Amino acid sequence: MTRTSIAVWVLILAAWGCQSTPPVDAGDARADVGEAVVDGSPQALLDAAAASSGSRADRLYLDAAEALIAAGDFATARLALEAVDADRLRQNDTARYLLARADEALNRGDVEAARSALLAVDAGRLRDPSAAVFTSAELLAREGRPAAAAGYLIDYRPDSPDGELQQRLNDRIWAYLGEVPPFQTLAMERRSSGVARGWWQLKDLMFRSFTLQEQRRRLATWRESRPDHPAARQPPSALLALEARSAPVSRVGLLLPLSGPLGRAGRAVRDAFIATYLSHRDAIEFEVDVYDSAAEPLANLYERALVRGTGVLIGPLAKESVAQMNQLNPEIPVLALNYLGDDDLPAPNLLQLGLAIEDEAETLTEWLRDAEVERLLLLHNDEDWALRAKQTVTGEWSGALTVQAVEDIRTMTESVGVAMHVAASQQRHSELQDLLGEPLEFLPRARGDVDAILALVTQLEASALVPALKFHFADDVPVYTTSQTVRGANVNRLREFAGFHVSELPWNALNEASYRDLEQAFDLDGSPLMALYALGVDAFRLSERTPLILDGSFTELLGSTGELEFRPDGRIHRRLARSIVTDGTIRALSDTGALSETGALSETRAKALSTQRPDQPTPGDAGVGR
Repeated sequence: MTRTSIAVWVLILAAWGCQSTPPVDAGDARADVGEAVVDGSPQALLDAAAASSGSRADRLYLDAAEALIAAGDFATARLALEAVDADRLRQNDTARYLLARADEALNRGDVEAARSALLAVDAGRLRDPSAAVFTSAELLAREGRPAAAAGYLIDYRPDSPDGELQQRLNDRIWAYLGEVPPFQTLAMERRSSGVARGWWQLKDLMFRSFTLQEQRRRLATWRESRPDHPAARQPPSALLALEARSAPVSRVGLLLPLSGPLGRAGRAVRDAFIATYLSHRDAIEFEVDVYDSAAEPLANLYERALVRGTGVLIGPLAKESVAQMNQLNPEIPVLALNYLGDDDLPAPNLLQLGLAIEDEAETLTEWLRDAEVERLLLLHNDEDWALRAKQTVTGEWSGALTVQAVEDIRTMTESVGVAMHVAASQQRHSELQDLLGEPLEFLPRARGDVDAILALVTQLEASALVPALKFHFADDVPVYTTSQTVRGANVNRLREFAGFHVSELPWNALNEASYRDLEQAFDLDGSPLMALYALGVDAFRLSERTPLILDGSFTELLGSTGELEFRPDGRIHRRLARSIVTDGTIRALSDTGALSETGALSETRAKALSTQRPDQPTPGDAGVGR
């Protein structure tokens, strides 16, 4: 054994000693050493590799790396791969080595390294060609193209798929579909056909269902209508779990401030919840109790709910009350309608859903990146929500960024001029005029290196922004803003904001039936409480799903406050609807996102599926036209 290999082995041994990953059945990871057969566990393979030399050691380290990747220990797998001398590998082992390199690189987020390794893989040399297919799809997803990743797997046609492989395919397709903003689903469905369209229809039906019973009924109807669809024959595991689960909740408690300073907000959430509950009464199996969290101590109300046999608590609403509930370490699932502090560790049974401005800032940042904006001007006032949104954007933005504070509505034109470098243009004119000693005809111009403006301002400030942009010849620059700017605006005011790109509640932007019903009942048109009513609707939809979210069997839903993503830390993330102001209304852009993507991965896809039958087409990015 060389000095180098000994050093590598010491590192591997140290890394492995820090792990608690159990041995896995690595299948093909069993290897021969002389007359002995090495067990396929990572530890046995590492031991055997350390005791071997030359090409035999290389193969054993490679076997160990594959077993470690299967076990989820990517750090030790990387060390094992570094111990391999790739020049000594046979062609079949080279393909395995490159694929393992790609998998390991993807795990640590190095997309470029993964792409480079995957491009060099000869899939025809792999014992399991589908492994390259799954890695290629994951690379697409890591590039931020989950629709392309799903479409890639939808179009994959293995020669002789067994039940296990088909289940893996369907589970991975469903996972990638879950990463696609639901606002794009209808557009994807319209542009797809055949098997791909069936997948998009299924996603739309599942993500829009209000109740679990409705979800199960829609799934059964869809399967009956498409009996030959892969997802009908072998539904994704998440949907099988949904079919198998009985109603998990029989009593729900609403824990909201109905009096005091937050009484108006609490009553808005309550009214939306109860109205939605009554309209779906025949599809649910739980009763509702309402508690005024402002009337008595939270601990007393919690104990009363337990005595009543409550299965899920919705609330509290105030941030400090959420912290109190967390300290109680609740023994039943709780959906809090606000968030803990960033440094607070949530109790195991606590979920958090709120109306955080950070969610809107992330939605807008993602939208700007998708629009290929490279140079951004960020205007903001000094209100708390705007400063928090600014912090989120500046922390995520990687392009050129100019930040300009708007101190006062009366100085809006001046602030825009400073940001657009109009003042500098005027200064250069003055200096040149002084140098020449005679007056010069001059028309100031705004800078031309701004691709978009992100305006974190109030509605009144936005009204001043529109003429300020015209004054500085910048009215053709697209403006992006949050729902804070347009909330409660009447038709005439919205007409002033024509063309504004807005992160908006799906409830309003998609003009959902539930919104129309509550809008009439509670006169929500232009109401500043609209978001709280939407929060009440989402609280209803999540009430019976809360136990499923906590056990990991439910991961995403198109809600009224946004596309809801349920994260392991208990914080529910919202992605809002990408919307545009037009004709005095706010409407979602359903066609956001590219449906047919081309680029650096075309060669990767062709290589990954080089073992297909000659009559099979190369998979497209999104299953379009199939």
